Amino acid sequence: MKGFVPIISLAGLLLLGFSSAPAEETAQAGAAQGEKKILYYQSPMHPWVKSDKPGQCTVCGMDLAPVYESSPLSSRSGKGIVMLSLESRSASGIQVADVTKRPLTRTLKVHGRIGEDENRRSSISSPVAGRIEALGMMSCEGDRITQRQPLFTINSPVLLEAANEYNLALAKGAEPLEKAKNKLVHYGLIPEIIAGIPSREKDDARFPIVASSSGTITKIYSARGRYVSEGEKLFDIVDLTRLWFTFFISEQDLPLVSQNQIVTIQTESLPGEAFKARISFINPLVDEMTRLIKVRVPLENPDLRLKNNISATGLVELDAPEVLAVPRSAVLDSGMGAKVFVEKEPGVFELRKVQLGLCGDEDWEVLGGLSENDKVVTAGNMLLDSQAQLTAMASTTPGAGISKPLANREQCIKYLEAVGVLVSALANDDLSAANAALAAMPAVPEEFPSLPTAPQPGNDLPTLRKAFLPWSESIAEWVLARKKNLPSCKVFSCSMTQDLWIGAPTQAKWIQWSETPQNPYWGKKMPACGAEVSP
Repeated sequence: MKGFVPIISLAGLLLLGFSSAPAEETAQAGAAQGEKKILYYQSPMHPWVKSDKPGQCTVCGMDLAPVYESSPLSSRSGKGIVMLSLESRSASGIQVADVTKRPLTRTLKVHGRIGEDENRRSSISSPVAGRIEALGMMSCEGDRITQRQPLFTINSPVLLEAANEYNLALAKGAEPLEKAKNKLVHYGLIPEIIAGIPSREKDDARFPIVASSSGTITKIYSARGRYVSEGEKLFDIVDLTRLWFTFFISEQDLPLVSQNQIVTIQTESLPGEAFKARISFINPLVDEMTRLIKVRVPLENPDLRLKNNISATGLVELDAPEVLAVPRSAVLDSGMGAKVFVEKEPGVFELRKVQLGLCGDEDWEVLGGLSENDKVVTAGNMLLDSQAQLTAMASTTPGAGISKPLANREQCIKYLEAVGVLVSALANDDLSAANAALAAMPAVPEEFPSLPTAPQPGNDLPTLRKAFLPWSESIAEWVLARKKNLPSCKVFSCSMTQDLWIGAPTQAKWIQWSETPQNPYWGKKMPACGAEVSP
C-alpha cells in the first residue's frame, strides 16, 4: 500500500481553529464561540464521522471538533455553495482565473525510430568480371567510405585486355584512343589510373577499383579471393547525413496531424539536446493489422551524431484554435462528471458542472456550463470541494432524518441483502460470484429513489467495480437516511479509492451486513480498509 500524507481540508482548518493569533486571543475566541449553539461534533480528518457528544474519531483517534450553528459548515451555505470569510479565503490560498477565449495549445507525444532515408540507399557492384585480390582498409560493415576511395583490387583479364587496347590506341589517333578510354571508364577505372596504364607491366591484370559514391557500408557481399562477375553486388551503402524520424499515429489522432507541422525530437543517446524538423509525409495507407498510420519527418545529420536505428520521442506541435478555455487545474473530476468552482462574488463559491471538449497542455476546452469572464478557482478547489461535502453532511444533524418509515420493509431488506452478496463477492475478488449475484438481483423496491444504472455482469473486476461505485453510493445514502429502521445494515466508507483508477473519487461507500469491513473496491488487496459511517 502506498504511503500517503493526509491533507487537512479547509473545513478541518476551520474546525481546528486554524489561526496565527496569540494563544490568549484564541482562548477568548473559543470562549465566545462556546456561547453559540453546538450542532454536533465531527472529525476534522474524516468528516463522515459525527456524534452528538464529544469523543474521538473512530478512524484516526483525533478529538471530535464542535460544529456551531453560525459555522461556515452550517446550513447557511446552500447546496453546492461554499461561503467563506475573507480571512478564511486568504488562509486557504484560493486563487481564481478568468474563463477566456484563447488558443488551445496541444502537444502530441509520439515514440518512433530514427533510421536511414530510403531514398539515399545505394549499392556498389563490380564493374568488371574478375577475382578480388584485396579489400581496402575501410571495407567493413559500418565503415564510412567516400567517393573515389579505393575499395578493393581486382585481378581481371578483361581489364588487362582493355588496357592493352588502350596502349595500342595511343599510337592510332584521337578517335580509337577515346573509344579505348571510354571502355576503361566503363570497367570502373578513374582517369588517374588510366593515365598510368602505359607505365604498367603489360601482363599485370590487377587494377584498383574505387567507390562510385559516398556513404556508410551496411552490408558486404564479397570477400578476398572470390570471383565476381560484371554487375555483381559487392556492398550496400547508405548516406546517413540525412535521416528519417518515423512514428505511428492512431486513426483518432489523424485529424490532428498534418504536413509541415513542427516536431521536436529527442533521443537518449544525446541527452539534453533537441532537434526540430517538419513532417513531410503522412502515409495514406492504414496498416491493416495495427490500424496505425506511418508519419515521416526528414532530419538533417551532417555531422553523423545521430545514429541509425535508434529510438526517439517526438513532440508534435498541433494547430491551436481559439476556444473558450479554463486552466486544467480548475477542473475536478471524481468520475461522476467534471466540475469547477465559480466565484460568484468575493467569498461565495458555486460548484458547477461543466461540459469539456479537447484537452490542451495547460487548458481544457469548455463546451458548456461556463461563460466568458466567469471566475473559476484554480488553487484551493480541493479544499472547497471538501467544504462542500461537509456542508452537505451538516445539513442533517445526528438523529435527524434517519427514522423514515419503510412502507415495504421485507422487500427492501431482500434487495439490500442481495446487494450485500454482491459486495462480499467483490471483496473476495470472485468475478463469477459477482456476476451470479447481479443476475439474481431482485427488482428495485418502489421506495428507492432513481438509482444510477446498476452494474451489469462483466468480464473483469476493474470494469465491474467502476460501474458499481455510483450505484453503491446511492444505496448507502438511502440506508443512512433510514438507519434506525435498518440497524443491522452497516454502511462503510473507504478513503483511499482515488488510487483505483484515473478520476476515481477520494472516498466511496458501500453497505454490508457483517461487522468486519469487506472492501468491494480493493478486494483482497486491502479487504479491511474501511470505517463504519454513522448518519
